[in-house]
Formats: sequence, structure tokens, C-alpha cells
Amino acid sequence: MLSPSCTLDHDGCVVCSDAGVPVRVVSIEGDDALCEDGVGNRSGIAVELVAPVAVGDILLTHGGVAIGKVEEVRE
Repeated sequence: MLSPSCTLDHDGCVVCSDAGVPVRVVSIEGDDALCEDGVGNRSGIAVELVAPVAVGDILLTHGGVAIGKVEEVRE
């Protein structure tokens, strides 16, 4: 489950990207993926740094770039 506390519409500094936003991959096209945050906002994210990526993966994004994969905690 994605937390709605950090979203793609966060108005922090894009240059220093002061927030890491968790998103779920909706679709993939080359080195870019359409991703959705916890409240339903969608955006294109560059994923070449964390490839390979699959639909359904949860990524941590920073300034429109995926910087890591997040494993879901199952309780």
C-alpha cells in the first residue's frame, strides 16, 4: 500500500528534490514508466537507474527519476 503523505504533486524543490516519493509502476515504455502515487496522481518517471522494472513494482522517485525499488512489507 502506498502512503498518500508524499505525492507526485508535492511542491518541494525540484532542483534538490527534497522528497522521495513512492510510486507504483502502471506501464513501461523503454526507459520510462507511467507511475501512480498513493492518491492517484500519475507521472512519467525515468527508470533506467533501477532497471529492470515491472508493472506493479514500487519505486522511490526523486525529481522524476526512480532511485530505488521498495519491497512491500507484508504483515
